[in-house]
Amino acid sequence: MQTLQKRKQKIIKWTKNPYNATLLLILILATAIRLYYFNLVGDQPVWWDEGEYMSMAKAMAFNIDYNFLPVRPLLLSIISAFFFKIHPTEFLPRVFMLTLSLASLIGIYLLGKEMYGKKVGLIAVTLMSASYLNLFYTFRLLVDLPSLTFFTFSAYFFYKYFKTNSHKMLYFGAITIALGTLFRITTATFLFAMAIYVLLTQKLKFIKKKEIWIAAIIFILILTPYIIWGYLQFNGFIITLAGAHNAPAEGTMIPNGFSNMLSYIKLFPTTFSLPVLLLLIIGIFLMYNLFLGLDILLFGKEQKLNKDLFLLLIFLLPIISVSFSLGNNYHEDRYIINSLPAVFIIASSAIITIYTILKKKSKYLAIALIILFLALAIYPQLKYADNVIKFKKDSFGEFKTSGIWLKDNSQPHEEVITSSWPMTGYYSQRNTRGFIKTEEEFEQYKSKHPNLKYFIISAAQGSPPWSYDYAQRHNLTSINAYFADQEQQQPILVIYRLD
Repeated sequence: MQTLQKRKQKIIKWTKNPYNATLLLILILATAIRLYYFNLVGDQPVWWDEGEYMSMAKAMAFNIDYNFLPVRPLLLSIISAFFFKIHPTEFLPRVFMLTLSLASLIGIYLLGKEMYGKKVGLIAVTLMSASYLNLFYTFRLLVDLPSLTFFTFSAYFFYKYFKTNSHKMLYFGAITIALGTLFRITTATFLFAMAIYVLLTQKLKFIKKKEIWIAAIIFILILTPYIIWGYLQFNGFIITLAGAHNAPAEGTMIPNGFSNMLSYIKLFPTTFSLPVLLLLIIGIFLMYNLFLGLDILLFGKEQKLNKDLFLLLIFLLPIISVSFSLGNNYHEDRYIINSLPAVFIIASSAIITIYTILKKKSKYLAIALIILFLALAIYPQLKYADNVIKFKKDSFGEFKTSGIWLKDNSQPHEEVITSSWPMTGYYSQRNTRGFIKTEEEFEQYKSKHPNLKYFIISAAQGSPPWSYDYAQRHNLTSINAYFADQEQQQPILVIYRLD
């Protein structure tokens, strides 16, 4: 009882601190918002990538045949497989995503507080909590949000090491970034940022630091089982095999890279909101000493410059690396989600700098400025997140409905061909493959696979030209059709029987 009473007193004392109370309030509001959407869209249909990750999980959990691909890391699927063993629905994986979303908020607060103080940490966590990227991907079974969370905590642990020389923090950072890499390989972009940071601030002195080599060994040991599995499964180094999946064509990396970067920059006003983008620009401008004092950074020891350099690198490297590692037109906003922590901390630091200047003239004007900024920054993000989450909550619903129908009305050994193979395969739990390029190749495939019984055409996923009138030309039997609404006469998905 005494121990319980002491803990209660510690909690009460902690909440009496205004910064702690504010953080707690922000987290409560962020949790309430996420629980609202969780209840609203918790059972929404999975998308293509989600279908692959969850099919991998079901294959692991229930020993279902599945053709693994090197581009899909394993950790999300392994964790989801464990959850499927407990309860064979998406509920627990979605709760896991919700938990990681809230953890990302704690991570950015810790990082912002450690770098620029509690005020910056509180504003940064407020911005992150309302970010539409964070909110939207909280409710998608994808690797982007786990990557963000582990990227953010890795930044915190590594910065804490550089600031305090705590070996324990460095080892925590190595574990965190390794786990983040097992969720999404591009999380390891953080290590490129750290390599540049160490080379600029410590030159080659790091070679003599035993703890850095231990951290490197920890990182490699955690990734080793995955790398060995990759060699056994794909007969190659899985990291490079994954990178080659969406890599630009030979000789196009530079033009594609700049094109992709330009596309991401054009997305910034929506991705971050205009007030945050404006403060990001101001915040980078306030780092002018970093550029003017480059010689001090290279040959001296200036903590302020080191701090700015660290933040700038974890902002730029996720954007640069993804821009130059992907083919043209690969500029989905989720690919640069790991730049969010740096963006929000730079913007928060800028607003605190402006607040400090204005406070000298009028404290109330300064406070009003912060309130106005937060309102103008948060409202459009929340509104956009609300629109996108609700608009897309039923997207690809026909694949879920048709997949469940196939599961209930087909034999386990029967196979399916469709352009939507990840979603259909996930819901039907049948051997499902994508369309073959030519009709001649398809006929050869069909003759060798007598269990191929279902032929699905959908309007939502593109198929090769020959497939659209194949059913009519070969008098296939239509056994089910799905429409966007009751008034629509043209089906959006049709299931045919291959006799």
